[in-house]
Amino acid sequence: MKLNYSSIQINSIWQVLLTVAASIITLRIGAGLAAWRAANQLERPNYTVVRRLPINPRQRRGEIEIRKYEPYLIAETTIDESSMRKAGSLGFGKCAGYIFGKNTPVGKSEQPEKMAMTAPVRSVGEVSSGEKMAMTSPVRSQGNKKGKTKISFVIGSKYTLQNVPKPTDKSVRVKRVDGHYLAASTFSGPPPSDERVREERSKLVQTCEREGIRIKGGKNETFVYGYHDPVVTPNILRRNEVCVEVDGSSLN
Repeated sequence: MKLNYSSIQINSIWQVLLTVAASIITLRIGAGLAAWRAANQLERPNYTVVRRLPINPRQRRGEIEIRKYEPYLIAETTIDESSMRKAGSLGFGKCAGYIFGKNTPVGKSEQPEKMAMTAPVRSVGEVSSGEKMAMTSPVRSQGNKKGKTKISFVIGSKYTLQNVPKPTDKSVRVKRVDGHYLAASTFSGPPPSDERVREERSKLVQTCEREGIRIKGGKNETFVYGYHDPVVTPNILRRNEVCVEVDGSSLN
């Protein structure tokens, strides 16, 4: 009887544990989907896809987009860190602080202004052709381990340089990004490693060269965009992009 009683107790414990685990998984998936949907509703810079190009015409697997972006504003900070992931964590907090109230509105109001979130979070940098990568914006340090990384948030289209709130954090500045063309590679997963960024950039450059599209900016200048948070949203649903600026006149 004792053996049977113990077996019943063990089965009951396992049932409770399985129920708790199932509940946690359900909550995790629900929260992830909610975060994904919320991020997809955020305002993004306006652009038009002017061309879609296959990465490998023979295999017909994967493609890149050539986009024409309209001008927009960003809040930008510079981080003394060459690693994209490390700099992103530090820079995110500074830029988010500005968006969420560390600012001084233009006009009579003395109260900080909570601005609407937008997407993507931008990182612009330089990808070296060797084993090491230094991220900067614009290009400042080829292969320099002590390079800087610039992280920025897109500012909502209702603002202009004349009415946008001023950052109270001196390490954050507001600037205008002029209209431009980008070649973009889109993929899912966690924030990309330096190696993944280098691989995606290589695909972009090779595809553009094959099509006679000229790369602009520094020799290794690269843009990395993240559209979803790296914690709550499941990696399979996260949208990442690696981009390079291209000369619009070479598209004709």
